[in-house]
Amino acid sequence: MLDERRKHMRFGASISGEFHIRNTQIRGLLTTDNFSRDGFKATLNQKIEQGVTLDCEMTFPETIMPFFSIGKVVWIRDCAEENSSKFDAGIQLESMDPTERQFLIDYCYKKWNNSRDNKNKTEFDLET
Repeated sequence: MLDERRKHMRFGASISGEFHIRNTQIRGLLTTDNFSRDGFKATLNQKIEQGVTLDCEMTFPETIMPFFSIGKVVWIRDCAEENSSKFDAGIQLESMDPTERQFLIDYCYKKWNNSRDNKNKTEFDLET
């Protein structure tokens, strides 16, 4: 059995946006898979280095309201899709407006709670 290293529960939510590597001209697109209180997993359209700091701007699908975050790339690897030119990355949040963070967590929880796979399950059921 694998040891779970995550401190916070993950909520599946697909949100698209853009990233910019701080102190460079490098920009790209990202799509998230899931969020937690401390970070998120993103699929990027280009390979970047582990350890760089990203400025991210994402938009909730149902609104035009963007939200902004700053995060550090803690891991990067080739996307699991065959013949893909995309890359998966783990982003640790370093800075985000508290109101936007709460809106994001509420949005992700709502998406998770409404998914068929999680109907009638509690947070405790999912952790086992």
